[in-house]
Amino acid sequence: MESLSNIIVATKTNGKILQKQQQQRVPQVQLQVHPQRHQPQQLQLVQAQAHQQVVLQVVQARVHQQRVTSTTAATFSSCNSLRWNQTGQIVAGTTTSGSNANQLKNPSCLYIDNNNTLYICDHDNNRIQKWIQGATTGMTVAGDSTGTQGSTSTLLKTPIDLTFDTNGFMYVVDNGNNRVQRFALGSTTGTTVAGTTASTNALTDLKQPTAIDIDNNSNLYILDMGNTRLVEWAQNATSGTLLISSSTLNNDYDILLAPNSSNQIYISDQGAHALYLWTFGVSTPSMTLQTVNDSHNTLNNQMGMVLDPYGNLYVADRDNDRVVVYCANSTVGIVVAEDNNSVPSLKKPVALAFDSDLNLYLLSTNNGQVVKLPRI
Repeated sequence: MESLSNIIVATKTNGKILQKQQQQRVPQVQLQVHPQRHQPQQLQLVQAQAHQQVVLQVVQARVHQQRVTSTTAATFSSCNSLRWNQTGQIVAGTTTSGSNANQLKNPSCLYIDNNNTLYICDHDNNRIQKWIQGATTGMTVAGDSTGTQGSTSTLLKTPIDLTFDTNGFMYVVDNGNNRVQRFALGSTTGTTVAGTTASTNALTDLKQPTAIDIDNNSNLYILDMGNTRLVEWAQNATSGTLLISSSTLNNDYDILLAPNSSNQIYISDQGAHALYLWTFGVSTPSMTLQTVNDSHNTLNNQMGMVLDPYGNLYVADRDNDRVVVYCANSTVGIVVAEDNNSVPSLKKPVALAFDSDLNLYLLSTNNGQVVKLPRI
């Protein structure tokens, strides 16, 4: 068996990005082999190249993924070396949306834990679905399994994002109820830890929250889109602390704490078709990511983001039906996956996640499914 280069990655257990091992063939670290691989004749290598623009319908959804807290550079160019099979496999949901246990309806977030278990915000079914690796149906771990919405401790209304802390607590952005609910492992009863059911601009409240991230001290970072602000809720706090306030935050969808920084965050701005790196307390972003090295050279209603262990930033470029990576220290994106009438479809990706082998997962609202692209 071949081995890997030494890579030091400090991550949160059950945080926004799982601990992953790079599979580039160079000496030193033990290689993990994923049990499910496509046959060689199915592989289609994808590199940065020109792609035609496709005009598509706009779909609402939301995604969230895992986060790297610090990285050490590898001895090779990870952006040039990482590739994925473009023939994927459906691992959650079906080709049609619905409310059965094997279906999803307008799903809006995706999270993968250390056991490669998927957690999905089943937005229009008002529930969180857990999919164990290899399962053909999901199980409801928060909200009502039949899709009933509500504001009690056991119900949700259009959940839009989730994350986990280091103790295994799950935090769900209950968008329709203007609150964040915390669930202990194995419990379907939530505790409100941020916001109330009111939707005011007081720091005790949230208004249409859309995204969440968490640090190693269990401080919550919440994109309070209805109030055009980013707020931090410390553990056991009864109100939030204002970190960023800007009128440009009125159509933002995802947030991701920046690695190697205690006061910066990535924000996915759908309205501006751009990603921002924003410093807390500053009125304007410090960096804008928008350009793509492709015939369609800008993002278009991009949504969810994820980091790999090397600090490369990936984004679901929804209305271009593709995944774009911004390599560390680069402001020009590279296309790493896109829909070319693929089966299964890669259209309308809204959420991205990696498993422990750096296989890439795309959550699509187009058919309500999660597609796995194996690492090659």
